[in-house]
Amino acid sequence: MTGPKTDIRSMSRTAVRSDPAPQVSPELAELLRTGPFEVALRAAIRSSRLSLERIQHRLQSRGTPVSITALSYWQSGRRRPERPDSLLALQQLENVLGVPDCALSALLGPPRPRGRTRQAAHDAPPLSELWSENESAVELLTRIDTSHDSKLTRLSQHDVVHIDAYGDQRMVRASKLVRAEANGADRWVVMFDGASTSPVSPTIRPLRSCRIGQVLTDHARDVIVAELLFDRPLERGETMLLEYEISDMPTGANEPEHTFCRLFRLPVRQYVVELEFDPSCPPEHVESFVGDSAANETAQPKPLSLDRHARTHAVTLDFGMGVFGVRWQPSRRALLDGH
Repeated sequence: MTGPKTDIRSMSRTAVRSDPAPQVSPELAELLRTGPFEVALRAAIRSSRLSLERIQHRLQSRGTPVSITALSYWQSGRRRPERPDSLLALQQLENVLGVPDCALSALLGPPRPRGRTRQAAHDAPPLSELWSENESAVELLTRIDTSHDSKLTRLSQHDVVHIDAYGDQRMVRASKLVRAEANGADRWVVMFDGASTSPVSPTIRPLRSCRIGQVLTDHARDVIVAELLFDRPLERGETMLLEYEISDMPTGANEPEHTFCRLFRLPVRQYVVELEFDPSCPPEHVESFVGDSAANETAQPKPLSLDRHARTHAVTLDFGMGVFGVRWQPSRRALLDGH
């Protein structure tokens, strides 16, 4: 997630003018003049001889963190910096790459339209690209059929997360309502990244309108990719309500964060996530958060209040692409009692 931002507009303009103008090759200078943005950025990165990892480190040290995935997307043209924090990072990136101030920023043009229509299925990156920072996930996804994913419109999704007295996830029950946009859609691919090193993998169990197909697991990294096969292929315009459950999830020392989140590759009209805590040990604090597909938070977290049964929920409409999640601080008493 992103850290604190530094507003570089507070830098001394006199100091900026006193620096010598960066020297660039004629080829790069021409691209910085004509664009397009992604081609000029790729050329500037090549000219700098810096890896994306080094660029990320230097941006982080300047207070404008950007993920490697985001940098990769910028130079491929799949996405471009548009949010205020991304534009600030781009200004620092120009300095890191040794190109003149505003040389890359001037190539951006007007912002792209936002809202549900901005992410058409044919424009969405493949699932493997969304998980590009997780080599294990990418490798597993190349061994499974994900072609049906773009044929399904996400009408709604409802997750119910059961959490024990220690703040650990015990089970997730998921319901999805999808609509086929082409004939033949017959499966949903589930990706689970537990972010732990537990030797025991969670169990995925189909509950409604589906059955388990191929299941691929990297036990060392707690990554699972599974097919949920529909009872029959859908026809265009047909809807399907499917349900499944994930249980036996890693707990304790294997679970570094008390967080549950969904990465949406395509927009969902309505997403609801419900949290059910142990009433005897309610959490100290609960909040929802929103991030881009690289998990960089894009808005202030929103606190969530519990009802008398230690339950709460968060909802978002017309959301995606990006990450929507919730996190909580377990009861101090439960943590002091030992895990």
